[in-house]
Amino acid sequence: MHASTGTAARDRDRLLDMLAARAYQYRPERPFTLSSGARSEYYLDARVVTWDPEAKPLIGRLVFDALDGRADAVGGLTLGADPIAGAVAYYSQTAGAPIRAFTVRKQAKAHGMARAIEGSVRPGDRVAIVDDVVTTGTSTLDAIDRCREAGHAIAAVVILVDREEGGLARVREAVPGVPCSALFSRAELQRRFEAQRAAAR
Repeated sequence: MHASTGTAARDRDRLLDMLAARAYQYRPERPFTLSSGARSEYYLDARVVTWDPEAKPLIGRLVFDALDGRADAVGGLTLGADPIAGAVAYYSQTAGAPIRAFTVRKQAKAHGMARAIEGSVRPGDRVAIVDDVVTTGTSTLDAIDRCREAGHAIAAVVILVDREEGGLARVREAVPGVPCSALFSRAELQRRFEAQRAAAR
C-alpha cells in the first residue's frame, strides 16, 4: 500500500523543510572540520531530524515507498541507519506489508551470540540497506559487506541525503543491478536552506 502521489510529495516537501531548517548548517566564512579532517562549508547533522517524532512517519513512508516491496528486512550501520530502519518497520506494519528491522554493529560482540547483525532479521531475508547520509559511502559499504557475509541478498539501498561527493556512485558499483537511491541531494538542501533564510529576512 503506497501513499498517493500528492501525499508523498507533501511528505517529501515537509521532510526537506525540516532537514534544511534543523539539520543543515552552511558556514562558508568559518568552514567545519569533518571527522575525516577535511574542511567543509556545510555540515549536516541528520540525526537531529531522523530521531524527531514528526519526521518518523514521513521517513517511514518515503523509504517504504522507495523499497517498493523488494525487501524482507531493512537496516544499516549503527547509528545513522537505526532511526530510519525503525521508522520503516513501524510504517510498513500500518501499511499491511511488514518489513522487519535490524542494525549492523560496527564491531561484532565479543560475548553472547557474537553477532555483527542484531534485530529482527531471518536467514535468507532479502535486505535493504539504509543510511542517513552518504559522503564516501564507507558506512553503507560496511553494512552491505556484513549482510553479505551473513548470507543476505542486498535488495535495495536507500540513503536519506547524498552529499554528492562520490559515495553513492561507490555504493552503486558495489551492488550492480541493485536499486540505489537518495531521497535528497545536498544541492536540494542548500536551495531550501537559502529559500528559508530569504523568507525569514
